[in-house]
Amino acid sequence: MEKSVFKISQMDCPSEEQMIRMKLDGINEIKQLEFEIPQRKLTIFHIGNTTEIERILAELKLGSKLISNTQSQVVIDVESDPSNQRKILWTVLIINFVFFVLEMLFGLISKSMGLVAEMLPHFDGNEIPEFGKDNLWFL
Repeated sequence: MEKSVFKISQMDCPSEEQMIRMKLDGINEIKQLEFEIPQRKLTIFHIGNTTEIERILAELKLGSKLISNTQSQVVIDVESDPSNQRKILWTVLIINFVFFVLEMLFGLISKSMGLVAEMLPHFDGNEIPEFGKDNLWFL
């Protein structure tokens, strides 16, 4: 793994950071980005050479300049990778939804008010929406 440090002279707020993140998002060789906005430095941990990274940063016209490029022994934590976290979140949400549907379905089939009540929000008498007054008779 390589560690490349760039000086980006016109990076002075989080909007430039976000712009750089979006532009570099599609490069699979990049494993981690570390921004130091006050020092206007960007540290990139990546595999391979910096040619494509330098080209993309130059397209942004923020005054990027490669300061150093060294070998690094840093181990990147996969758990902190935003794309990996996104996948995990969606997996958990899908599992949660599946269990919601199953519990609601089996609650209705078995006519178990306990299972159904767990799945629905707790409404007060006046807070039941119009569709619920006809369809959610058990509330």
